[in-house]
Amino acid sequence: MASSRKSTRFVGVQARESSVRRHNGRPDICYTIDYRDATTGRRIRKDVGWASEGMTAQLAAKMRQLEIDASRERPVTQMPGDTAPDQPVMTLDEAFQRYRRDWLLAHGKRTQMEDTLARCHLQELLPLPLDQITPYVLDQLMARMHAAGRSPQTIRHVISLVRRIMRRMAAWDLYDGPMPFRQVTLPRPDNARQRYLTPEEARLLLAELRRRSHQMWLMALISLHCGLRFSEIARLRYGDIDQRTRTLYIGQSKSGRARHAVMTPDVAQALADMPRMSRNALLFPARDGGVMKAASETFPRAVDALGLNRIDPSDPASLPITDNRQRVVFHTLRHTYASWLALAGEHELSLSELLGHTSTAMPRRYAHLMDDARQKTARAVMSIFHDSSPDFTAE
Repeated sequence: MASSRKSTRFVGVQARESSVRRHNGRPDICYTIDYRDATTGRRIRKDVGWASEGMTAQLAAKMRQLEIDASRERPVTQMPGDTAPDQPVMTLDEAFQRYRRDWLLAHGKRTQMEDTLARCHLQELLPLPLDQITPYVLDQLMARMHAAGRSPQTIRHVISLVRRIMRRMAAWDLYDGPMPFRQVTLPRPDNARQRYLTPEEARLLLAELRRRSHQMWLMALISLHCGLRFSEIARLRYGDIDQRTRTLYIGQSKSGRARHAVMTPDVAQALADMPRMSRNALLFPARDGGVMKAASETFPRAVDALGLNRIDPSDPASLPITDNRQRVVFHTLRHTYASWLALAGEHELSLSELLGHTSTAMPRRYAHLMDDARQKTARAVMSIFHDSSPDFTAE
């Protein structure tokens, strides 16, 4: 079976590898040209030759242009028995509406993000037929967004949306034209969080959270002391707590790997004080009983009350910090955990990461080493957090 066509750097020229034919020890490549007849409006797609026969993408592009020029010179006639022109290729707007209705909504997914991206950034592309969305068109879109001050991550979200729409239409056999994305270089986002809390800031934040919400305080404590992401904490269940080894089992993580997180004595005690529920019950259920999607407004309110996102926290009139990498959000707690360990020279103690275990099954010969590493890591976090005179500050 032949592979699917892939765009080349020449407009209207695609290539596909053969699963049978060989050329110079590799799969032979067949080149296809794709254009619209200038006289009849019909879409033409045809194979023009194989690499083993001397065909190249550049030569195919020249043949395509000759075909287009010839179609412009033909008189407009329709002979008996001629088929009607192909149906026009759907526009990006039509494809987006179908993707939104028959994929996102049909699968119970929210559309707010996609609607916003389309409304704010794709107005110029929505009227275009899908086969006219070329690498050049996408490059121009990205250039305009960059000039307008849009972040690299926003640009990536927009191009990703267009890619998902076109691939879904292709999967549904509603579009069989070229895909322009291989020739597009996306900007690299610089979202690496740089801000981390000092022990004093962390203590103040935890105290403020505890005053406002026990649940948000405990979630923040787990992130700060164990290095967990919010999504990992939100999915924790009572059965994931192992007080004997003082670990939390993380079954679902961003990396896709299961792992164990070390509990400090503070976290272990706080969890032990919680009322007991069934092993499958969520530790921190949302109001509807499901998994929480994001931290509640309690967290940013506590941060604002302490002035942690102001240039001068002690001055209520101080200007806010605008660099997202320097602002305190829930993920700052996880970054703080990692930064503290690195500053204390304790990063080599994360033996579970070095072992790279991806399930609950761990080689028995490493168990005693893991216990030592867990205890040392927990002690490192506790000593930093409870040190009244730390010799490092957040830059």
